[in-house]
Amino acid sequence: MALRADPPQRYWGNYKRYLANGGTLPLEEVLRGFLAGGTNQADMARFYCFCLIFDQIVKEGLTGDLAELGVYKGHTATVLAAFARQLGATAYLLDTYEGFSCRDLTGIDSDAEPRSFSDTSLEAVRDLVGEDGVRFVKGFFPDTAPLLPAQGTYCLVHIDCDLYAPITRALEYFYPRLVPGGFLIVHDYSSLHWKGAEKAVDEFFANRPECVIPLPDGAGSIAIRKARPPGQDGSWLDRKRRALLREDWRLAANNQLAALLDVGWSGPEPWGVWGVGDAHTLRVVPPLGSSGSFTLEADVHAVLTEARPVQEVVVEVVNRRVATWTFTEAKNRDIRSLRIPEEVASQPQVEVVFRPRSVARVSDIQSGSMDNRMLGLGLHRIRLRRDCQITD
Repeated sequence: MALRADPPQRYWGNYKRYLANGGTLPLEEVLRGFLAGGTNQADMARFYCFCLIFDQIVKEGLTGDLAELGVYKGHTATVLAAFARQLGATAYLLDTYEGFSCRDLTGIDSDAEPRSFSDTSLEAVRDLVGEDGVRFVKGFFPDTAPLLPAQGTYCLVHIDCDLYAPITRALEYFYPRLVPGGFLIVHDYSSLHWKGAEKAVDEFFANRPECVIPLPDGAGSIAIRKARPPGQDGSWLDRKRRALLREDWRLAANNQLAALLDVGWSGPEPWGVWGVGDAHTLRVVPPLGSSGSFTLEADVHAVLTEARPVQEVVVEVVNRRVATWTFTEAKNRDIRSLRIPEEVASQPQVEVVFRPRSVARVSDIQSGSMDNRMLGLGLHRIRLRRDCQITD
């Protein structure tokens, strides 16, 4: 029975929306190398798993390099190399580039074919992958470990060396070097072909906080995410929200403020984002190490009509009314300031709610429009101004 699985919608029917929302994955470019040689057409699930992981790395702002142990002909290496170039990181590609080493053909893997995966070379892989953002490390691992950065950290590591011994060594080396939240992918875990892969993973993670997540690719890869210890500077989302609110302006266009927008906002547009309905909520994280009050500045405008030439927007901070912004034809788009008082600024998060006195349906403003959104406040950009000295 022939079965077909659709790609994730963000890379298919919603790919234009993905790009408009700030997606950075050049899908056709990345796919080209993965499919080179015609060996991976039936394993697109594996490709899309990598893509989704990349997007999550970008979304959460994970730092660190990438690594692959077990490169073979370089098809997945082209994907990791493309990711590294997008992230401004380095992809370290480790392999003998000559197939299995007899040193690993012991125990559970003693019956493996010694010449497996020998039909490759470093030169051929380099020609396919390219050298930008890539370091090729040839030889037996972990003998080659000193060629890696001594203090290196990694946001994504792909282990595809089939056998118990090299997988165990790779886990022992790379697991401690994964950044919190970093991804570890091990190929062949549930394939029922390479018995050593499952054994190595099960033994290594039997007493660690992370658990195996099976993936639906052809050879049954698994994913592990490095556990995050509780941090004094909050969650990754808090850190991202805080990073968005710096002294410089942050545009609301193309989903750039998605981490701050809570309920009551429409989809992003090239100019910014519309608040819809009777309330639009921002989640603001105060500056780390600050004390006292701070000011949120917003570049905003409101929908004005002939029947409603004046619009008022009530602003609430943590359920308390703190301001009323008035918009007129003479003064519509403008930079409005909102002071967050000291007693509120000390909270882990500050909820800012904009409540327009009335909203306007797009179809009532534009004749013939089928858009029924109820528009309130239009948000172009925001920034944070410190009212006191930051202590760190």
